[in-house]
Formats: sequence, structure tokens, C-alpha cells
Amino acid sequence: MNYIYLIFVLNFITYSLSASEFFFNDDLKKNKKESIVNSSFFLVGGATYLYLDHAWWSENNNEFSFSSNNDFVYAKNLDKVGHFYGGYFTNELFNNAFLWAGSEKPLKLALRNSIIIQSVIELKDAYSPNYGFSIYDLISGAGGSYFSYLKKQSNKLNYIDIKFSYFKRSNKYWELEKERGKLASSYEFFNDYVNQTYWLTCSLNKIIDAEFLKNFNLAIGTGLDDSQFLNNSSIDGGLREYYITLDYNLKHIFRKSNNKFVKNIIYYIDYFKLPSPTIRFAPSYKLHFFYF
Repeated sequence: MNYIYLIFVLNFITYSLSASEFFFNDDLKKNKKESIVNSSFFLVGGATYLYLDHAWWSENNNEFSFSSNNDFVYAKNLDKVGHFYGGYFTNELFNNAFLWAGSEKPLKLALRNSIIIQSVIELKDAYSPNYGFSIYDLISGAGGSYFSYLKKQSNKLNYIDIKFSYFKRSNKYWELEKERGKLASSYEFFNDYVNQTYWLTCSLNKIIDAEFLKNFNLAIGTGLDDSQFLNNSSIDGGLREYYITLDYNLKHIFRKSNNKFVKNIIYYIDYFKLPSPTIRFAPSYKLHFFYF
């Protein structure tokens, strides 16, 4: 998942700088802005490749291979949800960047860039000793990109969002990596599915017509418990967990703000689920007074 955050940082800087006349003014031609966005795409792609090649795949790279039969066993398919979010998030960021650049077809350009990134990452997985190329991972990532694309095309989907949260509650991933003879970095959270949660949110006001409820979204989340184990050097087991909670509608809460930079900050924060009281309803019931 680190490539998502590399893209996020670079596009956040590019997009936010548009709020400052010190860096950009109305005389800056559209093609120059679009060149900045395209340059960031290749810069981030190259940096991501080098980072992952060193941090993730550098050990004993294999010949091209496909994922094994445990493709639908690993992380109880939470990795597929992660790929979907990755495609969704990167497509959103590129769309914003191309809108800032004044591109004639920002949606199509963003979709192109996002799917290219998903494809490159998955092709690199094909040479990993522990993963391999997975057509289902690629479909999941492309599906997230297309979902973002469709949201921009249909007002009926504008009230649905995909969000991500991470909080280190368990060391299970690092323990299993140690059993496999690998010392994982403490920052290697992109594969730590036990501590990740993915959320589908919907505007609560669309369910119950009340002005106050415009400040909140209904959120359904899914994650993974820490009952995983090693099975012939592959990570197996674990139970999917499901949550329900209220999420903050930050865009509505800060709708009266006239500060463009603040609105940009809120816009990006809104892709991540903020802590709130949460009920886990499967595989067992548990009330979290503060879940992230």
C-alpha cells in the first residue's frame, strides 16, 4: 500500500499549491499544468518501483509466475479489498490533479494512469518469491478505479465513499514474517492486513431525512482478526470481522469554510476513516468505544 501514499503526497502537494498565487497564477498555461501532473505520474511510478524493489521484492526474485492456489485464502480476500481501495484512491487523486490542470478529459486520463499503476504493481508481484501475478488482484484494483470513474459520471453514487483506517493493535504480521525467516520493517504496514480496516460509507441523510444527520455517514467496515498462521510458508487462516458505526461527513461540516487550502486538507482527510464508537457484529459482538 505504500505506493498509494507516495502518490497521495505528491499529488497533494501539486493540487494544494494551486491555492497559492505565489506558485501558480492564471497566466500559467493549461498544458504546463498538465505536464506537471504527467511528470508526477512518471516520477511517482519510478520511485515506487525502486522502493518496492528494494523493500519488498529484493530477496530472491523469481521468474515470472502466477499466484498459487491460496489466492482466495490469503488474508481472507481482504487484500482484494485493499487493491480495490488502491485503485479507487489513486483514480480520485489523479482526477483532481487533471481537473486542476484544466485537462479536457480528466476522468479518462485519471482512469488511464490509475490502471497503469495497478498493472505495473501486479506485474512486479509476478517476480516475487511469495506472491506471483494475480489476475484477481488486478481486476480488484481496476474495479476500484472504475468505481471512482462511475461516481463522477452518476449523481446516484456520489453519496457512497470508500475509506481506509489503520491502527496497530496486533504484532501478528511481524511474528509470522519472523517465522518465515524475514525481518519485516516496522513501517511495513501495507501487508499488515490484521490492523487494516476498509469502510463503505453512505450519507446518513439519504436514509433518514434530517438536517442534523447531514453531518454523519453510515459506515460498514471489514477487517481481519489475528488468528492467522503459517501453512507451508504461506499465511493462512484468520477470520473476517465486520463493523458498523457512524462516520463524520467532513465536507458538510466544513462546507462554510472559504479557505481553499483548508478545504483541500479536509478533502484528503475524508478518504480515511476517523476514530469513533464502533460495534463489531461478526464473527462475535464487541463494542469499541474508540475504534480506528
